[in-house]
Amino acid sequence: METALGGTPMDAMESLATESRRRHAAQAAKPIVVRGAPPLPMRYCGECGNPYWPTRQDQDFCGTACRQNFHKRRYQRGAELYDFAMDWRGKRRKGGFTEFCRIVDEWLRDERDRRARHAKIREAHQRQIKGGQ
Repeated sequence: METALGGTPMDAMESLATESRRRHAAQAAKPIVVRGAPPLPMRYCGECGNPYWPTRQDQDFCGTACRQNFHKRRYQRGAELYDFAMDWRGKRRKGGFTEFCRIVDEWLRDERDRRARHAKIREAHQRQIKGGQ
């Protein structure tokens, strides 16, 4: 029995197998190229301080919850400052600048405490990586 190209089915199968081996050999000779950007270095979350592997260059938080908590606190502080400024200027209250400084000092204390907690987390993580645990 002959095929339409003029050979036996066995010849056709051998021809396909030979062609397949030739293609694979040609692909194996090509250098392997890794596509995409190189992996980004590990970072620490701007909100909770925990380590994470970012998926984007501009990623600052480990997840959605941390990102939302950061922005909620930021918006809340902005609203608090807005309310204070409107009250201070609207009523021409004395001691307004002192109150303003108190509010900002409270925020700075909160930020220092947060950064100190982040530093402790970072140090513990670095010790764990080095094997000191």
